[in-house]
Amino acid sequence: MACCKSKCKLSTKIIPATVAWSLLIGCTAIFFVFVSPHLLHYHLVIIVYQGILTLFVIMNFGLATFMDPGVYPRAHEDEQTDDDYRAPLYKNVDIKGITVRMKWCSTCQFYRPPRCSHCSVCNNCIETFDHHCPWVNNCVGKRNYRFFFQFLLSLTLHMISIFIWCLLYVLDHKEKIVTIENISAICVMIIIGLLIVPVCGLTVFHMVLVSRGRTTNEQVTGKFRGGHNPFTRSCSDNCKYTLCGPTYPRVVGRARKLRTINIDASKVTYVTSEKNVKIYMEDSNGVKAANTYSQFNALAPLAKCSLPVVNTVPH
Repeated sequence: MACCKSKCKLSTKIIPATVAWSLLIGCTAIFFVFVSPHLLHYHLVIIVYQGILTLFVIMNFGLATFMDPGVYPRAHEDEQTDDDYRAPLYKNVDIKGITVRMKWCSTCQFYRPPRCSHCSVCNNCIETFDHHCPWVNNCVGKRNYRFFFQFLLSLTLHMISIFIWCLLYVLDHKEKIVTIENISAICVMIIIGLLIVPVCGLTVFHMVLVSRGRTTNEQVTGKFRGGHNPFTRSCSDNCKYTLCGPTYPRVVGRARKLRTINIDASKVTYVTSEKNVKIYMEDSNGVKAANTYSQFNALAPLAKCSLPVVNTVPH
């Protein structure tokens, strides 16, 4: 029963994204099959331009949908606390002279970094969380916001262009209105007419957010509304950072790995990371002690246990 519920919930989550992909691919295919061949007598550049724009839209839509938005790995089981009430709810950090609060996440068991938020849909903490978009079935965060923003810009231009070409075709063939080409063009125009207002509105909204250096979450919750935003730059620098900034690596891919090795009457557990190795020693009585060693001197405590050197190098 629980398995059926989870499958049903998963299927309902992908419905908006499936509809979005179907409308995008379907309307674009109808345009290229029925309308674009008749536009060749205007100029070949029209077809080339629309084809390149279509590929750009689909590429950014795919990256926004399937790319890791910046998921933070949850705390390791050895680092989790049994009582959340022991830790204070907030911790303050100073950024450019402005105090920013970091909230304790009871699910992921760590203090969320600035601009990080826990998504209730994905059940993960997302770095520079913007919002969860059901139309891409993914969160929009630090790693995929650029592609989401470029998708909105290119989609708006794509819809306006196809509407203009279809309208031009219908006006040139109005004496033969009852044809498959004319009917297809009119249907595409109707769909675009229904969707152009919300799509353009969302695009303009994110253009304003980018120019101000804010996220949707910060705008909706009212963060920094009464004071200076420590994460903003100038308007031009905000746009450059969003469109041309670095592509950050995945955080989950660098999550620490846990290994447990039984040696005589003791159990050695060590967690590898980028810069250090955390070793947990547990004897036969169940008493555990933890020590952290850098990747250069981590060989010393394990050498006494006659472990191969390869097992102590961080991954």
